[in-house]
Amino acid sequence: MLSIYAGLPIGFSVEHVGFGRLFTEAGASIYNSFIMRLIVRSSAIHAAGVFTLERIPKGTLVVEYTGTRMKHDDADKLYNERPYTYLFGVGDGTYVIDGYGMAMYLNHSCAPNCETEEDEDERVWIRAIRDIAAGEELVYDYFLYDGEGDADCTCGAKKCRGTMYSPKELRKRQRAARAKAVKKSAKKAAR
Repeated sequence: MLSIYAGLPIGFSVEHVGFGRLFTEAGASIYNSFIMRLIVRSSAIHAAGVFTLERIPKGTLVVEYTGTRMKHDDADKLYNERPYTYLFGVGDGTYVIDGYGMAMYLNHSCAPNCETEEDEDERVWIRAIRDIAAGEELVYDYFLYDGEGDADCTCGAKKCRGTMYSPKELRKRQRAARAKAVKKSAKKAAR
């Protein structure tokens, strides 16, 4: 549910999440009843980002990544000419969530304070992987696994990879580039 939080400048959205989920040291989950306050505002990472207005404890399920589910191929056709999408692959990657709501505004960082978690119903949650201070931007590592172009990263982390692609995807692309170079040089040598 998006709403305007009293006392904030007009135009700032706040999402009230009616529950959080904490994990004990033993791994058992406990539901708690606090109201989490999140806000979408300008971000130094990329355009808009999600910030917390209060402390979020490590292990808390912060917000669900919601949106229309569609086949990955259909989403590729729908967004073919758009430079940005809010698609989140679920399950084996055959389907994606076309994001809307608060979670779609979480930015990528190579030094994340959150991670994604998919449950048995293929619902995607954003979970805090460390305590997050009030006013801090919520970020997770996108680990992109397909797409075209470089997907440059602008997170500014000390150990930034320079891209939002996963290390596995980067290795796959490097292997493909080497194979292409070998094929090209073999073709050139055959002339």
